[in-house]
Amino acid sequence: MLWLRMTCVMLVAASATAAEPDSNRSIRAIGSEKMLFVDSEFIEKLDGAQLRLHPPRKTGERLIESEYPWESATINWFSVLKDGDKYRMWYECYDIDGWPTADDTSFCYAESTDGVHWIKPKLGLVSYQGSKDNNILFRMVGADRYRSRVHGSCVFVDPSAPAEARYKCVSQGLFQGIGERPHYVAGMTSPDGLNWTRHAEPICLTFADSQYSAFWDESQRKYSLYGRVGGRGGRAIGRSTSDRFDRFTPLTESCVLQVEANDPPEADLYNPACQQYPGASGLYLMFPSLFRHREDTLEVRLAVSRDGARWTWPEREKPFIPLGSTGDFDSGSVYMANGACVPTGDEFSFYFSGSPLKHAEVELPQLKQAKNQRVITRAVAPKDRLVSVSAAAVDASIETRLLQFTGNRLVVNATARTAGRVRVGLLDAEGKPIASRSAADCQALTEDKISWTVSWSDGQDVAPWSGKPVRLRIEFRDADIFGFQFVNRSN
Repeated sequence: MLWLRMTCVMLVAASATAAEPDSNRSIRAIGSEKMLFVDSEFIEKLDGAQLRLHPPRKTGERLIESEYPWESATINWFSVLKDGDKYRMWYECYDIDGWPTADDTSFCYAESTDGVHWIKPKLGLVSYQGSKDNNILFRMVGADRYRSRVHGSCVFVDPSAPAEARYKCVSQGLFQGIGERPHYVAGMTSPDGLNWTRHAEPICLTFADSQYSAFWDESQRKYSLYGRVGGRGGRAIGRSTSDRFDRFTPLTESCVLQVEANDPPEADLYNPACQQYPGASGLYLMFPSLFRHREDTLEVRLAVSRDGARWTWPEREKPFIPLGSTGDFDSGSVYMANGACVPTGDEFSFYFSGSPLKHAEVELPQLKQAKNQRVITRAVAPKDRLVSVSAAAVDASIETRLLQFTGNRLVVNATARTAGRVRVGLLDAEGKPIASRSAADCQALTEDKISWTVSWSDGQDVAPWSGKPVRLRIEFRDADIFGFQFVNRSN
């Protein structure tokens, strides 16, 4: 296929364990923002330690599965978001009666009050087999030459938009008579996430037959769009940004993530599942499925970025969501949701779908068997603990680049194991320990603390250095360091 042969114009994904020289790495003003060690962005020196991925724990819950005739073939691409006090989900599903035609897909809706127990409300919007008692939003959308089903959809909330277009969705769409290829990226808007209007023209002249990702990037004040393009080995991820939702340059003009020479042979990346990190501005997560052609399987990996364009793999060889064991409902392929990382209580929930069928096995005879149908489930992890700088039972240290903070206390997210310890100190602009605030003066952490307020021999106050260029020096052994934050506290 022609689109799959297009060459990536930018290769930026690389494993990283320490900072590389950068002429722009001067003083970084961080204020009171949360800083997470998911990459080398804040690390100037690293000794005896490396980045370590902490995959979430699968719950095994069957949150959404096929139970109605319009879902009888399978459930497919989906989006999840927390909207006020409610968790909301939009998913695609296919029925056996329509398979495989343009009228085999339903775009459906589910909701939850806790992110765990989901209902499929009877919306009364679409008649299916003579009844409107269903959760179908539509079967086909648009009119005339741009009327079609959706495929590879991503729903997001746009806080910059007027009320009538607060909800937006991107997907594959059929547009007859435009260029050589009828399928391009389509855009939809909605005032409530239930009643949708499709744009009459494509929003991006790119085609891909898997999932797209899109969101309003508050940090850059632009829309970001991600989708599948051609790259090394085959499938890769492209990106386009725009200050308008209805017009993006082709994704093929900027390939931002692809497989590398040391990845498994005959492998590529299937879908982006890209989003902004909840609670840390200017940090982005991507959960592509690594497609191993020889094995015909897909499992989820994690890539991170500080600008949405340059991506790194914290620990590229380790799956973020691995395949299940033989006989499990997720043993053949795993796909992440759009908006997959969602706060639920004190944890992050990572929503994904799993099937025992491998990529080439997704055909109607296999889908007719209930044991083979795709299930939407989740994995969970403590908030802000996806990646750490970690050391075994050896002395290790981190020195950050120059930082300029605001606040009077330093809080660190870290785990010291049985024989472990963590000490933190401040260095001045010349790299010299600050008197009474050095690592040697620090009262060591010897346990697991998501929010550890650092104390030194004469107290916790760091206000005298607020607004001044400093570095952090963290000395540790047998411990994981996840991140830090300067805050204002009265005691």
